[in-house]
Amino acid sequence: MSARPRPHFYGGLMAGDQDRNDTGELWSAPSFLTRIMGFSFFASLFSNTYGLGSVKLLVLGSIIETGRRLCQWLFERLRFQYSITIQFGEGDPTYEWIILFLTEHNVWRRSRDFRVTAKNSSRKWGIETSPSSQPEGSADYVPTYELPQLFRWNGYWLEIKRSKGTPTYTQMGAQSLSTIFITIYTLDMTVVSKLVEKARLRYVEVSRPNVIIHTADTPHFGPTFTWNNVKCKIRRPLDSIILEEGVIDSIVGDAREFLDMENWYIDAGIPHRRGYLLYGPPGTGKSSTIHALAGELGMEIYSLSLAAGFVDDSFLQRAAASIPKRAIFLIEDIDCAFPSREEGEHPMPLLPGYPGMMGLGPRLPSRTRSTVTLSGLLNVIDGVGSEEGKLFFATTNYIDHLDPALLRPGRIDRKIQYKLATREQATALFLRFFPQSYITFEDSKVSSVDEKQSRLGELAKTFSQGVPEYEFSTAELQGYLLSCKKHPEQAAIGIGAWVEQERIERKERKEREIERKAKEQQSRDEVTQMQFANMGGLGMMSKRGGGQKVGGALRGPSMPKALPGASLVSLSTDSLSQPDMAFTDGFTSDSDSVSVSTLPTAA
Repeated sequence: MSARPRPHFYGGLMAGDQDRNDTGELWSAPSFLTRIMGFSFFASLFSNTYGLGSVKLLVLGSIIETGRRLCQWLFERLRFQYSITIQFGEGDPTYEWIILFLTEHNVWRRSRDFRVTAKNSSRKWGIETSPSSQPEGSADYVPTYELPQLFRWNGYWLEIKRSKGTPTYTQMGAQSLSTIFITIYTLDMTVVSKLVEKARLRYVEVSRPNVIIHTADTPHFGPTFTWNNVKCKIRRPLDSIILEEGVIDSIVGDAREFLDMENWYIDAGIPHRRGYLLYGPPGTGKSSTIHALAGELGMEIYSLSLAAGFVDDSFLQRAAASIPKRAIFLIEDIDCAFPSREEGEHPMPLLPGYPGMMGLGPRLPSRTRSTVTLSGLLNVIDGVGSEEGKLFFATTNYIDHLDPALLRPGRIDRKIQYKLATREQATALFLRFFPQSYITFEDSKVSSVDEKQSRLGELAKTFSQGVPEYEFSTAELQGYLLSCKKHPEQAAIGIGAWVEQERIERKERKEREIERKAKEQQSRDEVTQMQFANMGGLGMMSKRGGGQKVGGALRGPSMPKALPGASLVSLSTDSLSQPDMAFTDGFTSDSDSVSVSTLPTAA
């Protein structure tokens, strides 16, 4: 009985077992493969059942992966396109358009998630909770649209979904921007353009009675800029702005001409932009003019404050670039972003800001300046990267504080001065403040329309005669009229007493201001003297002034220990960057020759 080959654990032959060929001769797998391939490594690999199985799996996996990638490649290029998806990012004007579109088409009816906020001037596009046009309560109910919503528009099915972006953490807290995705089940791109244009036209129609004001009051870090605060204010009529005759009409006419002549600007090779500077005392109607102009022209206002600590040149550039065409870019109190001449004439003492000299004495409080540079502002207005098709407005109370480079034509094309109220403005303000429909005179004989008009004319004349020209602003006169808004006779009779009282209060405020400035100057003197006394070696005279060495330091014979009513040196620290640098701008580089000058204090 012949011995049978031992079976493999998995049913095969054990490695190295022999078998017979067709002629009956014995042969082994290693010897056969070696003869065929000539490589002992591959022979041993294929002779091993484990190795052979691994190779088969490797080859099979490679074939499957190649087939998968080929199918994916073909699917991406040959698949049936049956929908178009568009997205709207929060912060972009189109986001507001589509939110209004969805709200008016009642897409929210299928929504079960709402965000509830108290009513205020911020625009939220809340839904109506009652059948009437006036929503109930004092809250806004805003759908979140986080779950997919399906609805039909103009014969096409649309699917909407809103997703929240990755939160961005800033000094003001965490903020995340949302994105709305709308999938339209059609391949016709004209349907997309019709949808967006219809949403825009509806947005313009709804916003026409109001003025939309965009502001950026938080820092933003991301690829796109966001005007995160949107307010809706009632449109203000032009005739409610009480200015000198012809001023408001001139501004409106100039702005209309600019907007209507875009093609002329292009053909002439002139940048299509226009800049206005409104300057004058506070309360003369500068901001109100911009508000009324925006309502008249149907434009939105994008307002930015340069005094915010997070606004720098890069932030300003991104903010200006994100403003759409036919909009107003407003920078109020532009002079506050740069040092005034008064502060330039009385700089802070050198030593408090000098490195390595901390703790030598009390430091005076200083006002934080904007990090926006003049060069950055000029580049935004008319630089290579400046935007076109917009109206740029800037306001200031002190035009003399502005750099001449900012005021040249091409950056500021028109400068409009606002003055204190004249008697003609006082008359117009009185008549505007007391319309006939709201007035009832104490004299019962004045009842007809003509009698009321005549009586109001007489009272307006009496009121204007009691107002001195170019002494009070229209805001101050309006504040007085508000105290007697239902009594025109009382307003006309009491204007004289009000003027005298205001003059007394102004005189007292002026005296307090003089006293405050004197105390600030005295504090500067005390700080400077204290620091020179503590430094010792820095309070020395120049060798040319005959200084003598006292305790290792030079002290001039004419150098007093304290100069009452006099200020020691006030120097610029712009040229000092290292602690061991020699003083410049009045000081020589020789450490043994340091000169100190004295400046008399203004009385």
